[in-house]
Amino acid sequence: MTLISGRSRPRPRAPWSLPLPTRTRGHRFGARYFHHVEHELTKDSDTFGVPGDNENGVIGWGTSWRMQGYLLMAERTGNPVYAGRLAGIVDRVLAARDDERGSRDHRGRSAPVWSTAGKFTAATAAVPDESGAVALEVTVCPPRAVDAVVTVAPEDGGDRFTLTVTGKGRPACTVEGLSLDPADPRRADRVLYEAYDQRTAVTGRLLARDGAQGPSPLRSPAPRRVRAGEYSVQPARVALAAQTGMIAYPIAGLVRLARTGRSRAVPPAVRARLDGYLDAVRRAVAAHDHQWQPVADRRGCYRWLPDEPVSFAGAELPTNEFLAMGRTLVHLAALTGEEEYAERAAAMARSLKADLARRDGAAVWPYWPAFGRVHNGWTATGSPATDGSGVRPSYAPVTAPEDVTHALIDLDFLHLYHCQPPGTVPPVFTDSDLRAVATTFTRHVVAGQGPLGGDPGQRPRMRHDVSGDGRPGTDREQAHVAAWLPLRAWSPELAALVLAVQPAAPPPPVMGVDTYCGALLARWG
Repeated sequence: MTLISGRSRPRPRAPWSLPLPTRTRGHRFGARYFHHVEHELTKDSDTFGVPGDNENGVIGWGTSWRMQGYLLMAERTGNPVYAGRLAGIVDRVLAARDDERGSRDHRGRSAPVWSTAGKFTAATAAVPDESGAVALEVTVCPPRAVDAVVTVAPEDGGDRFTLTVTGKGRPACTVEGLSLDPADPRRADRVLYEAYDQRTAVTGRLLARDGAQGPSPLRSPAPRRVRAGEYSVQPARVALAAQTGMIAYPIAGLVRLARTGRSRAVPPAVRARLDGYLDAVRRAVAAHDHQWQPVADRRGCYRWLPDEPVSFAGAELPTNEFLAMGRTLVHLAALTGEEEYAERAAAMARSLKADLARRDGAAVWPYWPAFGRVHNGWTATGSPATDGSGVRPSYAPVTAPEDVTHALIDLDFLHLYHCQPPGTVPPVFTDSDLRAVATTFTRHVVAGQGPLGGDPGQRPRMRHDVSGDGRPGTDREQAHVAAWLPLRAWSPELAALVLAVQPAAPPPPVMGVDTYCGALLARWG
């Protein structure tokens, strides 16, 4: 297969690139892996595999990984073709922003970001009364919220009705004796609130009659009855901070590559567009300023607002998701010198560091930040106004350790932040922290002859999470092992162990993250 136009392999390392030998086995394997995946992802596409919108999150969680992969290949090889192709993807991605397409989110805003719906957001069915006016909104949280169907049926010809929510892969939810009368003790929204179950995650909102200002002084209004039928749900459109961070990060990285002594890796035509790229990143990050949350001890993170139509409204983002924004802020701090970017990146770094618990010399950290609502859980207060979440009255604590897939972002942030030139960001991590996380891989994550193994000669494999007690990892998870390679300087055995785990090819179907993992092998292998 031709790797890039006119060449069968990336050209030799320029003297200003990494002080790693270009022709290592890991580099050669990673380059082949990268180009194989890219070929599979783009061979049937006339848009280089970039969708025209982020409706299903493909740009946020697919294309963004590919962009990071091209950036790594440009850094490693100095070949301007990689930066040129990355810029081509960037141009298509920027054209898919909401304000470019005229798309509006659930608040009616058309911002310079990439909103999404589908499986990532809550979905709502509009249930009408007999006149056809919407009387009740029924909201369902992920997972599989978009597949939900709301069925309403009158009971015995009276004013009350039964509501059922079903859907593929979802437990059914049935609530009887509901009323559209706001004065009825069985008013639908309050009964749904009291019957809330975390597994089904169904809530409701009762709407007043159109134009009604209260009961007529001469006579009482006729009872409001529901219109029987099945009603599909509509997922809300939300701009998610994690996806913005994922997309903006490699764009900022491309600008930084061109402005930090590696300009020959970036073609002149791309360098001419850098100011526009940097402005796009700054505007995208600013669109989430209202979601920034300072935390005690100079920590910080991004969170969802209580009224956002997402599964964990009112809660902090998972660690990997707010660190997706954190990586972008590190680049912005370096590119602009602005203190706010550096301080927010440092606040998120402190959040991660505080959660790195040491166990036998290795670090263990949770998926959800330990200071947050989801990690600690919350209980219903009796009113959505004081629950802290408009769509989840309560939630049981989730203290699961970070898994090896989402850790890809954590590991990249940790390495990126710690290796910044002095003065770029405030110091947070130490070499001891990075050694502990590297030891997490060699002692906790990789299983060979231990409880997950048995045959001393078998190929080592990764566990599902960083705890050391996790279940066996899937074949898909093994394909993410290269994420640990940047920590090779803090563990002499890490690189060889990564290559021992690394599969020859990713399991089908190939994904954007496979492009990134191939590039990691080429960059650090």
